[in-house]
Amino acid sequence: MYLDPMTIARARLAMRAAIRDHLFDPNVGMIDFGHPEHNGKILWDELAIRIHVKKKLNEAELETASMLGITSPIPRCIDGFPTDVPQGIYRASSWGVPRPPRSPDLHQAFNNPLCGGISISDEFHNAAGTLGGRVIDRATGAGMILSNWHVLVAEWAARPGQRIYQPGRLDGGTSANVIATLTRDAMSVNLDAAVATLTGSRPLTSNQLDLGNVTGVGQAMLGMELVKSGRTSGVTRGVVTAVQGTARINYRGISRIIRQVVTIEPRSDLEQVSAPGDSSSWWLDPETMQAIAMHFAGSNFPERALGLDMQSVLDALKVDIDIGRPSAATRFARPQATTRLGAPAAAQRLSRAAEELVLR
Repeated sequence: MYLDPMTIARARLAMRAAIRDHLFDPNVGMIDFGHPEHNGKILWDELAIRIHVKKKLNEAELETASMLGITSPIPRCIDGFPTDVPQGIYRASSWGVPRPPRSPDLHQAFNNPLCGGISISDEFHNAAGTLGGRVIDRATGAGMILSNWHVLVAEWAARPGQRIYQPGRLDGGTSANVIATLTRDAMSVNLDAAVATLTGSRPLTSNQLDLGNVTGVGQAMLGMELVKSGRTSGVTRGVVTAVQGTARINYRGISRIIRQVVTIEPRSDLEQVSAPGDSSSWWLDPETMQAIAMHFAGSNFPERALGLDMQSVLDALKVDIDIGRPSAATRFARPQATTRLGAPAAAQRLSRAAEELVLR
């Protein structure tokens, strides 16, 4: 859906009022602007300020909660826009176990050359997120990985220089698998994003696994269909239902405001859009192969994905997407999965699986 500049300006003012009055309500996790839902169906011809609650309350529950100061009623209209109240609890990470591997599962394997959509982690956590893609430092021209803060940094005490593994530690990565070192992040400007400088140990192409070469950056529009390649769920598709979102997400026990959120939902009730471990996947416009958003969080009930507006991320980190053309052989062939972990490492990985962290 095309939004004219006047509608966008009015929506931003209404969003500011909604954020000021409701975002810090304990029952509210996100506020965005887009299509409302009714009885589980998206109303594609309507627009609303969407105030996402952790739990929908009936009239009696809402009255009691309001009296106790736990939450407050949401008005039917804010600055001329109707409101919608979706339910969802959004997390940037969750505990889990690796899924049973495919034969071979390139998303979770050692890959050479590297590409977007495969497993990575920092050196200190038994975790796995997704390698988002290749970017270039605007100042130095250095090749970098663009990913999430909670994938590359992961701890508030982390410092530049910590090593990045491919595959991630949850998928058996070790100190022999270092591909990059942490350089900087954008959490200070409310974006769950970071970059790490490539070591040169393995080349990183501009491809996304099973999708193809990224051609640049584009803008999210309501109703736009997107596709991504992630470490856990592989290639999935969704549709943009809201933009300009601001969310409250918990990171290592600290609640942080995350801005410029794009909301992506399944095209049908039975589709999956994301899973734990897909953090940092790049959501692409399948028609142009432009990067629209970077996945960073999600909800399973209902199924919903949250991405960060890609241009905002690039500008905050002072990088650009590398659209260098791969060779024909690289462009059309999948990377070769290589077994380098050995039986002892594989056995150790399986034995600790029930306790390890998968980033979403």
